[in-house]
Amino acid sequence: MQAEALKELVVKALEDLKAKDIRVLDVRERTSITDVMVFASGTSRRHVKYLADNEINEGQQAGLPPLGAEGER
Repeated sequence: MQAEALKELVVKALEDLKAKDIRVLDVRERTSITDVMVFASGTSRRHVKYLADNEINEGQQAGLPPLGAEGER
């Protein structure tokens, strides 16, 4: 999957679950680790955990197992 398609998958999944303050940061010029970083917040700890779990599930369904996850705790 290309970076743009993956970014769209992540942003759509966050929007579907009503994530707050979704921001996409293009970091291609700053690092070789990734092309973009996606940031979002939730309304509670439970909401943030649900957002993180959903992102993992969406990635797995697209054939992309996670390398790591933030927002679990």
